[in-house]
Formats: sequence, structure tokens, C-alpha cells
Amino acid sequence: MANVDSISIVIAWVNPLELIVPGLKSLLEMQDRHPDEIIVVTRHGEEECKPLRALFTSVKLLRAPSGTPITALRSMGLREARGSIVSVTEDHCIPGRDWVARIEKWISRGCSVVGGPVENDCTRRWRDWAAFLTEYAGAVRPAKGTVVNGLPGNNVAYRRELIDGLCQTLDGGRWESFYHESLQRRGIRMHFDPDMLVYHRRPSDFWYFIRQRYYFCRAFAGMRGPFRTLLDRCKYGFGSALLPPVLMLRGLGNLIQRRRLVLRYVSCLPLIAAYMTVGAFGEMTGYFFGSGDALRRVE
Repeated sequence: MANVDSISIVIAWVNPLELIVPGLKSLLEMQDRHPDEIIVVTRHGEEECKPLRALFTSVKLLRAPSGTPITALRSMGLREARGSIVSVTEDHCIPGRDWVARIEKWISRGCSVVGGPVENDCTRRWRDWAAFLTEYAGAVRPAKGTVVNGLPGNNVAYRRELIDGLCQTLDGGRWESFYHESLQRRGIRMHFDPDMLVYHRRPSDFWYFIRQRYYFCRAFAGMRGPFRTLLDRCKYGFGSALLPPVLMLRGLGNLIQRRRLVLRYVSCLPLIAAYMTVGAFGEMTGYFFGSGDALRRVE
């Protein structure tokens, strides 16, 4: 077994203070194993940072210029982290009580990367369910352990030696998923633990999520470029018109495979269809005109 020395947690903070507080409390109240270091990196101003410093004196808070994208905030925190294991979650996610212990368990068994599912923690409103299922239908916990999820960027931990490569990806304005694909091609051992849970607590009003879906998808399209020819741009740009039905069917298929939330997904389809359509328009815009400042606007 590998010797595990310390565990650092990195969180990019871009949302209101009330969203990050439950997650930080959960990290500080872990059962069995506590993190050795918690790093929060923010683009908020000093006045917004003061309450967090007062509430969580043991948390290391780093500030970046206003408008710094989440990818750069994460990279800044990862470079600052000193743990032999470095884990990433989001400011509106609440890790399960044994989250840190499960990370330690799998890394000590020889895994280079470990991640787990994302569960919805805003369950009272249909619009919140629709927003969550639009993004995370393929990341929810399977009813049976035979289904293996991809590793989401907000519930994942890495061995120290993989952090430089991750930072290069993030500094290039790309999400962790691009790095995960390259690790898989290299044969790096990546493990999915269905019990390594984080709970997604982000209320999403309709127009807020419409805007966020547009920005996220336009930024994602920009991450896939640059394209060498006009034909490439046209192929991906016009092909984006096919995305809404394809992605809706994929989301439904993911939940059928996991044997969970199928009826909930179907009941949310009108909203999901609207979100997917706006996302497709965002991708089309990104392919034809580039990402613009979309990545800076993603929350």
C-alpha cells in the first residue's frame, strides 16, 4: 500500500457566502478522517471575504482578481496545496460525512485518481431538479454498483504527482474532464467509488440557469478549439442543432441504466428541453465565434 501523508481540499468560491458555508462545515466535521488543509480561492472582494475568515479561521483563503474564471481559481488552489493527495469540490457542494476517509482508502490502495457521485440536495422545486438533471444525470449514484460513472470535476481526488498536469489543463482554460480523458489514454488507474458522495446544493431559478447553461456550453465549445478549417467550425456549429434530443435521450438513458430518477427526469422534460436548447445555442455560438468571456461568467 502507498503511504498517505496528508489530504488537501481545494474549493473555488464564486457564489454567495451562504452556499459555501454548509460544505466547509461538513469538511470540518468529518467522521474518522479530517482534511489536513482546506484552501478556498475566490474572486470576491475583501468585504465579502471577511465573514468567511471570521467563520472559518483554519481555512486558507486566497484572493484572485475579479473576473478570474473557475478554472484559474482551481489551478491557483492546486498549486498552493501541500497534501500528498489533493481533492477538488465546489463551493455549493456538501461532502458526505466519510468523504475524506473514502478518498484516503482508495488512494492508499494504489489508485491515482478517485471520484464519486453527485446527488441533488435541492429537492423541493421542479426547476432545481431540472437544472440538476440537465447537468448531472450521468453523475448520480447508481442503484447498483455495477454501473461506473465518469469522475466529475467537483468530486475527485488526485495523487500529488498528477497535479502539475491538471494545472496545465486548467490554466489552458479547460475543465478537468479533458485531463481525465488524457489520463485514461495513458492507462492511469482511476477509480469510481459509489459511496464517495457530494450533495449539490445550488438553487437555480429559471433565467439564472438559462444564462449559466449558455455560458457553460459556449465556453465548452471554445475549449474544444481552435479549429483548423472553416469546415470544422461549420461541422460542429451546425451539428449543435442536433444536441437537444441527443442529450435528452442520453440523460434518460443514464438514469435508466442507474435505475434511478427516471420518472423525475420525464416529469422535468419541458424544462430540461429548454435548458438543452439554450446550451446547444451556446455551443453553436462558441464554435462559430469563440468563447468570448463566457468562461469568466460561469458560476
